[in-house]
Amino acid sequence: MLYRAINGDSAAGPERREDPGAPAPVPARYEGPPTPCPARVEYATPVFARNYQGVWRYVVQIPYEGYFTQTVEVTRCMQSRCHFLEGGCLSSPRWVSLLVAELHQQPQPSHEETLEGSSEKSIHCDTNTSQGCYQVRLYYDWFLVPGSCKCWRPDYFARYVRRHHEL
Repeated sequence: MLYRAINGDSAAGPERREDPGAPAPVPARYEGPPTPCPARVEYATPVFARNYQGVWRYVVQIPYEGYFTQTVEVTRCMQSRCHFLEGGCLSSPRWVSLLVAELHQQPQPSHEETLEGSSEKSIHCDTNTSQGCYQVRLYYDWFLVPGSCKCWRPDYFARYVRRHHEL
């Protein structure tokens, strides 16, 4: 319709298009240059992620009006076998640092401290609830994400990685 309107076809009136429903998912085909391990790139804005120590962290995302978002590029292998070489395609991780937030509950003052009235320690609270005083701590943490897709030879692990029984 747009093509006809651009070419000056006055009969290009409104057309009704029917949505045939959700098409069957078509497996992604790689149409780029020849490579041993084709990959596709996706972008994610994680809310929770596991850091390098395996601990789940809250990743700071403030998407309202584009104020502050953190996007991570994730590369995934499109197949398990290598082209042109004998071997398997495996994802190779890369390091990414992201700003994370952590809630820290301040300890309640002891009964003795309350009686003494020690006001020399002024505790800053970001929020006060019935459970106590909380501080929000922001810091950068490290995460491993799939960064590239590489072709690994079948004998690589046997040749270069020491087994537990050899130790």
